[in-house]
Amino acid sequence: MLVPCELTNKMQMKLNKRRSSGNIEVIDIDDLVLTRKGGGNIIDQRPVFSHDGETLYIVWKHIIRAYSTQTGDFVKELEPASNRIAGLIVHPENPNLIIACTENGELNFWSCQSGIITKKLKLKFQDEPKIKTFHIVNYKSHKGNDFRQVLVTYISKCDAKIYVVLFDLDNGFCTKSTCIQTKSCEYYVDIIGNYGDNLIALLHDVDLHILNPSRNLIDKLHKTGKTGRNPTCIAGHPEEECVATGDSSGRVVVWKSLFQIRPYTAVYHWHTLPVTEIAFSKSGGHMYTGGGECVLVKWVLANPHLKSFLPRLPAPIKHLTIAPDNLYVAVSTLDNGIVVVNPQRKLTSVIQNFTWGVALSSKDLFPAGLVVDPRTNCLVLNSRTGHVQFYNTHTKGLLYNINITAQNFLTQERSAIIVNTEVTKIALNHDGSWMATVEERNDKVSCIEVRLKFWMYDAKQQQYALNTSIELPHEGGVNALHFQPCLLFDDGTLAITTGRDKKFKLWHLVEPSSTHKKNKCWQCHSTGDYRNLPATDAGFSIDGSLVGIGFDSSLTMWTPDTCTFKCSLTHSQYQYPITRIEFGKQDACHLVIVASAQHIAVWNILSLMLTWSVPLNVATLTADPKSTYMAAFTTDNSLFVFTPQKSKPVYTRKNVIKNDSFILGAAFVPHLKMKQDSSYGLWQRRSQLFFLDSNQELLTLEPESEVMISLEILPNTTIPATAFSNLIASKTTTDREVPGPYMHEQLGIVGKGMTEKVGNVYLKTLLR
Repeated sequence: MLVPCELTNKMQMKLNKRRSSGNIEVIDIDDLVLTRKGGGNIIDQRPVFSHDGETLYIVWKHIIRAYSTQTGDFVKELEPASNRIAGLIVHPENPNLIIACTENGELNFWSCQSGIITKKLKLKFQDEPKIKTFHIVNYKSHKGNDFRQVLVTYISKCDAKIYVVLFDLDNGFCTKSTCIQTKSCEYYVDIIGNYGDNLIALLHDVDLHILNPSRNLIDKLHKTGKTGRNPTCIAGHPEEECVATGDSSGRVVVWKSLFQIRPYTAVYHWHTLPVTEIAFSKSGGHMYTGGGECVLVKWVLANPHLKSFLPRLPAPIKHLTIAPDNLYVAVSTLDNGIVVVNPQRKLTSVIQNFTWGVALSSKDLFPAGLVVDPRTNCLVLNSRTGHVQFYNTHTKGLLYNINITAQNFLTQERSAIIVNTEVTKIALNHDGSWMATVEERNDKVSCIEVRLKFWMYDAKQQQYALNTSIELPHEGGVNALHFQPCLLFDDGTLAITTGRDKKFKLWHLVEPSSTHKKNKCWQCHSTGDYRNLPATDAGFSIDGSLVGIGFDSSLTMWTPDTCTFKCSLTHSQYQYPITRIEFGKQDACHLVIVASAQHIAVWNILSLMLTWSVPLNVATLTADPKSTYMAAFTTDNSLFVFTPQKSKPVYTRKNVIKNDSFILGAAFVPHLKMKQDSSYGLWQRRSQLFFLDSNQELLTLEPESEVMISLEILPNTTIPATAFSNLIASKTTTDREVPGPYMHEQLGIVGKGMTEKVGNVYLKTLLR
C-alpha cells in the first residue's frame, strides 16, 4: 500500500549513503531540490526602466531580471534578495544603482553593471510588518534642509489601520510615521512631485489623503465621491501639486490645489470598465490610462477631449511604466506579458513569460493540463485565451504558439461577465503528426459551444494546420480526449472522446468523399455508452488493441476497432467516479491503473482481478512514456512515484509545494539522453517529472548536485542592448541609431501592421 507517513519520515532525513543491490536501488537520501524551470508571475510588480531606457528590470518574487527594451531578450539576472520584493526603483542620485524593498522591510542596493547586491539595510520596525508599497520621498524641512527618505506603507495585523512610515535612507531609523483608519485592505499610494517638495497621496474607500512630509505628515482629507465608485488606482504628477485617481466606473479624476478646501478637479472619462492604471509622462503634460478594455489611452492633460488610443493589446492592462525622456511605454498585461511601445505607436518589443489567459480563478488558468509532444518533447499547455503554447523544457523557450479558436478576445462589461471560448482538452498522437483540441464556451445563458478540432503538422511550414472541425461532438461538453497508440502493422489512427452526454465516441481518418477534396478528414467511427452512467476518462492499452473507459466508478474495456464491449470492472469498496485511466507499459502492460478523488486501484486485465488499491486523494496522475513509473499528486501536495506492479512507492515527498498553492497538472518529459548519474533515482533516468502549480510556475525535482545557483555577470561595463552583445568586443564602433527624447504626439488608431504585431506578440518572444 501507499503509506506516505512511514516513507516520508525516512526520505526526509538527510543521510549520506546510498545503497545499491543488483537492479534494485534503495535510496537513503532525499537530495532532490525543487527548482523552477519556467513560468512565474512577472506582472505582479511594476517594472522599472534603466536611466537610459534601454533596459527594463522585472521583478519575480525575490528575483530581478534585466531585459533589453529594444529586442525583449533576457540580458541577466541580478543577485537574488532574501525575501519577496515589494517595490523597485532606480536610485534618484546614482542611476547605476537599483533599490528594492523586501516585504520584511530590508533595503537592497544593486549595482546595475555587476548585478551584485552592494548594500543591505534593515529598516528598524517595532513589529514585523508585511510591506505593501515602497517609494523614495524628497522634501524640505521648515528650515530649508533637503531630505531624501524611504516611504513604506503596510496594514497592521491586529487592527484595520494603514501605517505610513518614513525612514532614513542611510541608517534605516524611523523618522516620521502616522496611521490611517480603514475599512478595507485595498489602498493605493503614490508620490506627488510638487515642484521638488514631495507630497504623499493615499487613496482608500472614498477618501483621498494628502500627507505632507515636511510638516510631520499632516493629513488633508478629500472625499472622492459616491460610495458606489470604488477607488482602483492613483498616480501623482511628477512636477506639480496634482494627483490623478481612477475608480470602478471608468473615470479618471485629476485633482489640483490639493490643500484648498475644495480642490480643482477635472474628469477624464473614456473607460467603461474600472481603470486599473494611470501614469504621467515625465514632464506631466500627458497622461496614460489603461483598464479591462485592452486599450492604452493617451490624454492631453490640458484638454480632456484630446485623447488617442492603442487598441487590441493582448490582454487587460495591469501596469504602465514610462521610460526616461519618454522613450518607451511598458504595458504590463494580464496574460503575463509586457509590451514595450514607443510614442510613435510602434511596437518595440515584447517580454513574455509563461502565457496564460484571463481567468476568474487560478483553477481555470490551464484547463487542458500538461501534455507532451512526442515529436519535439515539448510541453503543450494553455496559453493566452483560446491559444496553446509549445514550451521546450530543455531550452526553456517557447517553440511556438497556436491560435486554436481564431476568435478575438472579448473584454468584460460592467453589468455582465463575458465568457471567452477556451481550449479545454489537448491530445497528440504517437509521433506528433496529429493534434486534437477541444474548445468550449458556456456562459450559462446561450447554448453551449463545443468544437473538436484535428490539426495536421505541416513539415514544410513547420506548423500545425487545421484539418477537421466538428461542432458539438458531445452535448454538454467533452470530458476526455486521447489518441490511440501506434499499431505495428496498421497505419490507421483512432481517437476517443468521452462526453457529458454519457457517451464515448471513436474518431478515425477517412478518405475524402468528394473529388474536389484532396486531404483525408476525421469522422465519427462509432459511439457507445454503458448503463446510462456518466462517462469520465478513457485510455488505450500500449498496443492500442484495448481501450478502457470510465463510467462512474466502473472501468469498462472495449475493442476500439469494432467498438465491442469486453468487460466491466468495479470494486464495491470504491464507489467514486473514475477521474483518470492509465495503462501500464513494458512488463506492466497487462495492468491498468484507475484513479479517483479518493483512491488508486490497479486491475489485471488478464485475470480481471484487482491487484492492489489504496485510499488516496488524487489530484493528478501521470505516466512516464519511457518506463513503467507513474506519479500521483494528492490534494495536500504530496507526491508518490510508483510502478503498477507494487503498491509501495519508490519515492514519496510531502509538501512538494506550499499549502497556499496547488498542482494544476503534471507530465513526464523524456530526457534527450538517458541519465547515467547515480544522483538521479531510477525513476528519473529516462524522463523528468514536471508539474505546474497555481502560481503558474513550471517546477521539477532535481538532484541537489545538479542544481547550480550561479549569478550571470556580464563582463562589459554597461548592460548590452541584446543578450548577444556579450559575444562582441566591449569597444566597437556601431552605426546603430540612438533614439533621442521623443516629442509627444497622438497615438492614433493603429493600422493593420501594428494590429498584427500586437495580436501576435507571443510569436516573437522567448519564455524565460
